[in-house]
Amino acid sequence: MDLLAFAKNIADRVEAQSARANVPVAVCVIDIHGNIILKHRMSGAPTFSIELSERKAYTSALVGLRTADLSPLVQPGQELFPLMGLSGGRFCSMGGGAPLTSEGQLVAGVGVSGGTVEQDVNILESALREAVRPALTATS
Repeated sequence: MDLLAFAKNIADRVEAQSARANVPVAVCVIDIHGNIILKHRMSGAPTFSIELSERKAYTSALVGLRTADLSPLVQPGQELFPLMGLSGGRFCSMGGGAPLTSEGQLVAGVGVSGGTVEQDVNILESALREAVRPALTATS
């Protein structure tokens, strides 16, 4: 499997969706070992969006959950609350991150940032619906 080619495809789809929404964003794809496969910030996206997209991708790649689904699980009093303090603060529970699987195995995570959390989620999910291939899919 060519993870870099798939990451480029996702970045292209994210950029197309963000252009449709008129919301410039950053996108990042990270493998399950925490290594960056691709990092891209569109012109006009906030500078901080590149770091947030990386944290969302990192979280989804290592935890295996959509960051939007993780958020309620890491609130005070919840079982996974301590998770956000781990990994030197690299985990992020804001929506806009999703795990990627191939043949049922987690292989990477993707993160999008630059708009509101709702915009990031919508851009990412729209892009993933367009980018999904039989061999590599987004876990929803």
